[in-house]
Amino acid sequence: MNYVFDVDGTLSFNGISIEPDIITSLKKLEKMGNQIIFASARPIRDLIPIIPEFQHHMLIGGNGAIVSIADTIKVMSPISENDFDCLKWLMKKYNLEYVVDGKWNYSAQVSSENAIVRQLDPDGLAKNVPIEKIQSPIKAILLGISNQQMSQITNRIRSNTDLELVEHSGEGNLDMTSKGINKSSTLGLLGINQYIAFGNDMNDIEMLSGAVKSFWVKSKPDLSAQASTFDFILEPSQVSSAIQDLCI
Repeated sequence: MNYVFDVDGTLSFNGISIEPDIITSLKKLEKMGNQIIFASARPIRDLIPIIPEFQHHMLIGGNGAIVSIADTIKVMSPISENDFDCLKWLMKKYNLEYVVDGKWNYSAQVSSENAIVRQLDPDGLAKNVPIEKIQSPIKAILLGISNQQMSQITNRIRSNTDLELVEHSGEGNLDMTSKGINKSSTLGLLGINQYIAFGNDMNDIEMLSGAVKSFWVKSKPDLSAQASTFDFILEPSQVSSAIQDLCI
């Protein structure tokens, strides 16, 4: 069976590492002949440091915008030039912080107080370049959006672009990928139609909905309403044992 795991808030609860008991459970599940796949909002560059034991596995990054298979990285669909121009206009108009990912390098303008900083290229594998140097952006994050600005910005994005948009409740952040790109669609493009999935956030909804068995991890209390639609609801402390139970 294919097992697909989100990382942040699903397997890792500090944004830096995964607890040893969860790592042990994942390895046991794999030893039984199952395929372990990781599907994250992180680009491949930022995904590798948090799963070093599994870096050669199939990795889906950027909410489905980029994949690594047999250590070969492939962009599934970049953000179009017109859509990227719209995002740059919004960044300037609203004076927004942002992270824009290319295939490997990135462009970031983020305050040191923002929690995303500790997850941004933690191993120094890439370069933070001027935004004009990002020729084929795969994913963009707009950060620190006020409640007053949020509806204005989301309306402009929906009206003027074809971007796939994920709003993170209560965080003031927006994630954007190319039209039709998300974790679920990329799994389908890779021919993975039968899978069991673990997730915890809005960018996992489609992936969990398409799974033959779905596990929702309650690491974000604000999203408790979403949990009721899935097969199993877990506290973070229950993740390791839930994976172990699948090994029986």
